[in-house]
Amino acid sequence: MAKWIITGASGSLATACIKILIKNKINVNAFSRNNLKINSEYITFSKVDNYKHINLDLSDCECVLLAQGHFNYELFEKMKLEEIDEIIEANLISQINVLHKLLSQVNKNKRIEIVIFGSTNAYEAGTGTVAYGAAKAGILGLVKALNKEYIDTDIRFWLISFGTLANEMGSKVPNQEFDSLLDVDKVAQEIFNIVNNKTNLWQPEIVIRRRHIRAKN
Repeated sequence: MAKWIITGASGSLATACIKILIKNKINVNAFSRNNLKINSEYITFSKVDNYKHINLDLSDCECVLLAQGHFNYELFEKMKLEEIDEIIEANLISQINVLHKLLSQVNKNKRIEIVIFGSTNAYEAGTGTVAYGAAKAGILGLVKALNKEYIDTDIRFWLISFGTLANEMGSKVPNQEFDSLLDVDKVAQEIFNIVNNKTNLWQPEIVIRRRHIRAKN
């Protein structure tokens, strides 16, 4: 039976993806630093403190989704160094750790999709997001380089960069109307549709954003 591996599985967008997978009777090996808010016979959950020590079972795995992350809206000069380290670790270093372990185990002759959450902030940086934007820009470079290194294999790396979501993270960004932000469930469905395109034609960088974000009055 088909399987996805999802890290950062407790986040709102990852949880929305899991719900779609369950609906389609796809098994999920879920990992997170926090407990899941969803239970199912299709989910095998492992709580992790450090993604360096994650145990991956790639048998029957069609897709690995790296969804872990941390966001804090704050001017750079007012941030503590510990906060900056936390954001870089959560949004870049932990992904590198998972990918390094994954790629040391993967069968290069077997088709597998590796999806990494990016951000439109990597393309259009904004105030209050310096450390977060730096990490996501690192993810952008990471995916570009990996697709070149693995161009002669059946491994495909996807970067899904989306604008502000209507979730807890999105609520931290000031001066925008919450109900004009991206719907989490719709973005999750887009991700599922993208990965399940079984042709050999793919766009490794996908940007999902609303045309207009309404500002608060």
